[in-house]
Amino acid sequence: QQTVDDWIEEYKVDRDGALLKLMQYFISASGCKGKITSEMQVTLEHADIIRRMTEEFDEESGEYPLTTPGQYWKKFRGNFCEFVQLLVKQCQYSIIYDQYLMDNVISLLTQLSDSQVRAFRHTSTMAALKLMTALVDVALTVSINLDNTARQYDSERAKSKDKRAADRLEVLMTKRQELEENMDEIKNMLTYMFKSVFVHRYRDTLPEIRSICMQEIGTWMKKFHQNFLDDSYLKYIGWTLHDKVGDVRLKCLQSLEPLYASEELKGKLELFTSKFKDRIVSMTLDKEFDVAVEAVKLVISILKFHQEILSDKDCEHVYELVYSSHRAVAQAAGEFLNERLFLPDEEAVRDLRTKRGKKRLPNTPLIRDLVQFFIESELHEHGSYLVDSLIESNPMMKDWECMTDLLIEEPGPMEEG
Repeated sequence: QQTVDDWIEEYKVDRDGALLKLMQYFISASGCKGKITSEMQVTLEHADIIRRMTEEFDEESGEYPLTTPGQYWKKFRGNFCEFVQLLVKQCQYSIIYDQYLMDNVISLLTQLSDSQVRAFRHTSTMAALKLMTALVDVALTVSINLDNTARQYDSERAKSKDKRAADRLEVLMTKRQELEENMDEIKNMLTYMFKSVFVHRYRDTLPEIRSICMQEIGTWMKKFHQNFLDDSYLKYIGWTLHDKVGDVRLKCLQSLEPLYASEELKGKLELFTSKFKDRIVSMTLDKEFDVAVEAVKLVISILKFHQEILSDKDCEHVYELVYSSHRAVAQAAGEFLNERLFLPDEEAVRDLRTKRGKKRLPNTPLIRDLVQFFIESELHEHGSYLVDSLIESNPMMKDWECMTDLLIEEPGPMEEG
């Protein structure tokens, strides 16, 4: 925070000097020992500066701050991302619109993200995408202010002429125009960076870069869905569901999960779901267990909010996973079973009694369904897996009285034998 505030004060006094420091920061954070001089800044284009820095780069070691192991570098990575986001946040009311700072930073990061040098490419892509995430937050603030200003303007205009304050109307009108211009500017920055950085890097040879892309696009879709949640952006996640690296596939699913778990957003996902639903269902069998677990969670969200899309065959795919030897996968499938087959129904047991008139407990039909499920699955030597997949998530699994009644009591008049 202090670093950002100090830098902003410096920028207000000497913007060239402050920008030079910021450019140097991105170069040094990549692990490059090269120094950008003020003369280079004045006389060279960004592409030429990057070329000079590339010559200074000692790439022999292969390690650079974003990939170096250890606690210190892990903290550095967190601070690096936080710095970029705080910088935008602290500049959001004036400096980001001065057509100097953002133009230069975006130009430098965009060109660095296309570098052959892995360290430059990885570091600048991370910075550029975090910058976009910070701009999304600014866009949301501008959007709220715009709505409020429009509402105030309309209510002032609705007043009768003698009660209307003309100067207030003018102030609100000016503010509204300014906010609309700001919104357009931010959207232009986001669109430019998406096309110049994201579109080229989501297929990068480095899986860490592909992971960052999938993680951040999910954040933009969730936060700024009016701009990002449509098929022209969703398709990038859909295509990447087939990535050969498990962590990248995982990030795709984690980005989709909050979108599918939202009642408000479900309408915007229909086309995407019809195209990629089969792939998502097949990922419940992913060889990477954490990916399989996340895929099952996503299918549960689809079941809750888009039930009509899942076929019986899709559901059967997931049912079988309760017998998985990997416990987390089996438990996730158990949650799916709870949602699809084992929902308590008070009505179903209201009039049920045993032969001697004892009232059946609410879990009775569920336990019967569970036994039926076990019989039909024909995996009779693996009953313990089925029990383990449900025991922590469904209370019927410990309803001993209900089970005892089913075993001891004879069926009543409204029950089948």
